[in-house]
Amino acid sequence: MISDNPTRAPVRQQGLSLVELMVALTLGLLLTAGMIQLFGSTKLTFQTNDAAARVQENGRFAMELLKRDLRMAGTHGFCAARLEINNHLDPACGGGTSDLFDPNRAVLGWEYDGTGIGDDYSLPGDLDPSGASANDWTSTADQGSLPDVLEGLVVPGSDVLVARSMQVNTGIVGDPNNLNSPNCTNSASIGLQGAHGLPDDSIILVTNCATGADLFQNRSNANSSAFSAGSGSCSNPGPGNVNGMNWATCYDDSMQVFEVNAVAYYVGLNPNGEPALYRYNLTTGTAGSAAAAEELVEGVESMQILYGFSAAAPGGDGQSVDNWLRADQVPADGWGQVIALRVAVGIRSPENADGDQNTVVLDLSGANISVDGDGRLRQPFSTTVALRNRLIVI
Repeated sequence: MISDNPTRAPVRQQGLSLVELMVALTLGLLLTAGMIQLFGSTKLTFQTNDAAARVQENGRFAMELLKRDLRMAGTHGFCAARLEINNHLDPACGGGTSDLFDPNRAVLGWEYDGTGIGDDYSLPGDLDPSGASANDWTSTADQGSLPDVLEGLVVPGSDVLVARSMQVNTGIVGDPNNLNSPNCTNSASIGLQGAHGLPDDSIILVTNCATGADLFQNRSNANSSAFSAGSGSCSNPGPGNVNGMNWATCYDDSMQVFEVNAVAYYVGLNPNGEPALYRYNLTTGTAGSAAAAEELVEGVESMQILYGFSAAAPGGDGQSVDNWLRADQVPADGWGQVIALRVAVGIRSPENADGDQNTVVLDLSGANISVDGDGRLRQPFSTTVALRNRLIVI
């Protein structure tokens, strides 16, 4: 038997052949490509889901916020009887400022030309407010174009809505000594028991629920113990009061005081250049301060509004919508017969979602609003709001 040679040299490793190396590289590239594709698909799915969640969240929030605010439009609540309100705000102020506070109009609107029912409108890519003129918005004949205070704030292709309500202030009490003055109705002020504490230039309504109600802009500061109609001009700030005004009655401690809350809703651009739903506070007039404009919801590109008009008897029952009208179709004396609003907004995601570059067309209250595709996710949201304080038209 022949044994193995213990002194034989061991077999040495000869290395990889070129073929083996190429096969290994090919397999590695295939695995890497698969991982990259899986990562890209997962990232796209995440972006799409995140964009859809953001759009849904912003859309629901915008609708709920608008419904809450608009339902209170037209709130009076100060008298059991229906008193005639003496409006002392100066109609001579330019730019439609006095229209914003008309006590007979719970809501007021401006329609952007070409965005009505059945119209096709393409939103500009930059949505720059400076690219639109106040004359691009129209409303009831006696209102005309967009008010000066809102010019340059609203993006093209978006309607504008103003809602007004009144909030009672129980901490302000009239001075009984007012009745001792023989000229109390044509005085420039109304005496109070203590400082009123209201912001400068507040729009307020006073009434005794029996013999009179007066709407005016208060020109006295918060520390004053009197309301003053003053002699301020339209720009100090507007709308100001008419000269030589007379109070409807002499007010004593039976006087009630209401702060007029007038708010404009529109689509503007935020500091980052992104479109957003804005609320402009007009409660202290048309001062135009930076704090007056408040961003509510980012990503809103367009807002379209229709007004539910209820014809009074004998043309209608005064309690149901007969026609849905644009702002420029509502009769000049018919805003008191608007009992509902149909609001639609188009909302886009903050960032690219799926890379789709196709044009998107959204149906917003019957208007076909198209937007060039940029990879963002877009979706329409709409709601119909009944104006609780206008459901019975007199």
